Amino acid sequence: MPTTAEIIAQALYESGVRHAFGIPGGEVLELLEALRKAGIKFVLTKHEMGAGIMAEASYQLTGKPGVLVATLGPGITNTTTAVAQALLDRSALIVITGEIAASLKSIYTHQIIDQQALLRPLVKWTTTIAAQNAFDQVRKGIAIAQAPMPGPVHFNLPTDVAGAQQADARRFAPVAVRAVPRDEDLAAIKQWLGKAKRPLALVGVGVQIDAAERALKRFIEAWRIPFIATYKAKGVVPEDHALCVGAAGLSPVVDKIHLVHVRDADLILTVGFDPVELRSDWIAPWDEKKRTVNIDLVPNTHHVYRSALEYAGSIAGCLQSLATAAPKRPPSRWADADLERYRKTIRHAIAGSPRKGIGPYQVATVLREVFPRDTIATVDTGSHRILINHVWQSYEPRRLLQSNGLGTMGYALPAAIAAKLLFPKRPVLAMMGEAGLDMVIGEMALLAHHKLALTLVVFRDDALSLIRLKQQRMKLPQTGVTTGSPDYVMLAEAYGGNGFSVTNTDELRKAARSALNARRFTLIEARIDPAEYHHQM
Repeated sequence: MPTTAEIIAQALYESGVRHAFGIPGGEVLELLEALRKAGIKFVLTKHEMGAGIMAEASYQLTGKPGVLVATLGPGITNTTTAVAQALLDRSALIVITGEIAASLKSIYTHQIIDQQALLRPLVKWTTTIAAQNAFDQVRKGIAIAQAPMPGPVHFNLPTDVAGAQQADARRFAPVAVRAVPRDEDLAAIKQWLGKAKRPLALVGVGVQIDAAERALKRFIEAWRIPFIATYKAKGVVPEDHALCVGAAGLSPVVDKIHLVHVRDADLILTVGFDPVELRSDWIAPWDEKKRTVNIDLVPNTHHVYRSALEYAGSIAGCLQSLATAAPKRPPSRWADADLERYRKTIRHAIAGSPRKGIGPYQVATVLREVFPRDTIATVDTGSHRILINHVWQSYEPRRLLQSNGLGTMGYALPAAIAAKLLFPKRPVLAMMGEAGLDMVIGEMALLAHHKLALTLVVFRDDALSLIRLKQQRMKLPQTGVTTGSPDYVMLAEAYGGNGFSVTNTDELRKAARSALNARRFTLIEARIDPAEYHHQM
């Protein structure tokens, strides 16, 4: 009979998992061996936060659950940021923590905390794996993690249960049948689509979760509806498509432009549009008189915005039905010149050129110019991320990874490591500020160890620029926003990579092209002038 650990590992493998990330303790050694035998590679990291971000990124990239393995005590307390990241960024993450033997738990105190209580607010479900029926527990947890909206689940695994033998359960593979709307349910929406003169679609991460990208493209083309995508939905339709007018979420300047068009639109369609990605300016962005339709996997219970009509179910099925009902020729509305004027207004709002040296807009523009269309990019939290989302175009879904629902720093490097492990032949680019890199700097050791020839670009301005900008606008003295950072060129070399420091676009372009052809990782320190953030934020 298989052990409990083997039952867990086999269930994960059958769910498509091929990598697990974490830091082991004695309490999870049975599990690590079971993962190895099942064909799941365990990747040792330097911190559980980095491991959790790698696991979350693996879900973003593959659609298969990510797996984070941690031990008890500080092992589990270190996971909390990564678990919260998975919760608010809608990622299926399996968190497996070792625990003291059940027979000792009532009397032993060293490193003992209530592990389930710690993670309960951050997960969809938590359970202590039992010495019986582990098969059903594990498959239940995996199903909960992947069900709309996806998120983390927690398996607490006592040491005396991990090695215990259990009877394997009967396997079954139910076929999921998703409901699509009836024609009569869509009658009002079709009527509104036919009469609208300036419709606008707001698209979010739900489209990716439902794999509705093709259906969305067909729908917007059939009805000629321009769309705005949230940051994590960038690329659901290639961003150089004629009906794409850009991204929305965290830029006050860009969002102000979008909201003017939202107010002018006579029909708004929110498609998988999750407000977890949005600034507070998106609360109630229209009044009850506007014709509004919400199409999502789950009903709107957030009430950040309200809709006159709502369909909750298969996003893809609903969009396909609506596209089929479109006229043979797309309606004559939204002239190409109007859409280009819309995009040009956004480009003008974010463009910047410093008096000397290099600015963040120029860095982002050069990187998008140099790196191929199929690049997997990651971006850390900070002023540069808000800018990058409006400069870096994505041509496939889930190819610009970031922490947006939670907005944690320290995301870009671990996510890029996961991307290169999973897609070794793809170019991978991580963009970050020095503060974000410093939080997870130890994970750089994985780059040489796993021979990951990816590119890191550090937007260095030696300050928390976004916070400093807010202090200035509040007329507060500059406090707690500057600290020392290392020589990143020397740091890259110390970790076994190439290092460059650039101060102009020619140097950056040369270093970026060199990085693309390098056989080991490259770190490019771009010494930027952050002044342009003042008019972009």
